[in-house]
Amino acid sequence: MLSMTGYGNGEATAGDATVTVELRAVNHRFLDVALKLPSALAFCELDIREILKNRVARGRVSCTLTLERGTASPGSALQPARVEAGLSALNAMADAVAARGLPRPEIRLEHLLALPGLFDGGQPEDDREALQAAVTAALDLAIAGLEAMKRKEGDETAAEMRARTVAIDRHLGTVGALVPGALEEAQNRLRERLALLLGEAIDPQRLAQEAAILVDKGNINEECERLASHLEQVREALAEGGQVAKRLNFLFQEMHREVNTMGSKTQNLEITRAVIAMKEEIETLREQVQNLE
Repeated sequence: MLSMTGYGNGEATAGDATVTVELRAVNHRFLDVALKLPSALAFCELDIREILKNRVARGRVSCTLTLERGTASPGSALQPARVEAGLSALNAMADAVAARGLPRPEIRLEHLLALPGLFDGGQPEDDREALQAAVTAALDLAIAGLEAMKRKEGDETAAEMRARTVAIDRHLGTVGALVPGALEEAQNRLRERLALLLGEAIDPQRLAQEAAILVDKGNINEECERLASHLEQVREALAEGGQVAKRLNFLFQEMHREVNTMGSKTQNLEITRAVIAMKEEIETLREQVQNLE
């Protein structure tokens, strides 16, 4: 079982170039990848996104790549053709300003240096392939580290969730033991109230039948059975592991519904206390499952 939060990093080399990948993941309903990489690795973007899509189910993942090269790295020399093209573009813009009757701007060296690509001669195909391999290797290491941290946190969360299901089961046992006595008390109270209101004008058998109908409306046996079934399914999902967050979230919603119904039906103080305790445990479970992938 995996948490959605974690961190991982990896590093790989290609010749004198070193590629570093950092991954940070936090909770999110769907998979959302924020990618930051240098222009020299822009050609790897689609592959990186595809790898992350196949390895991470959901969460907001920040992926940062850095590239460090030695002094003999290719593509670091000034590119005369690009300088000429840049100068032509700057002159054309200056002429356009002058054509509108405005003073012609002076073109300075800093304007030229601000243009992108003057020192980028492009990458040879073999260099791109080597960088691609380095990016993939570094990303694999980063994902492995991320998964290890997510698995550790996920296992800890699953252990806490198991402990809470045990507590809910214990409270449910208390409720189950109290239900017969609570029903009998409710039936006696209803009989007394109806007899007091109606006096002797109603047939005792009819009085008992009406009281039984009213008491049956407060019967929570079915809710207890459904809650027990949901608890068993939760235990099975936790034992199964993997990506079961959506399934668990649905089960916790159903458990919350059953417990709410119990609370609305019962007037027994001890049952109400047990119901409140179960609601607290279920609310915590619903918060915890939001951290799982």
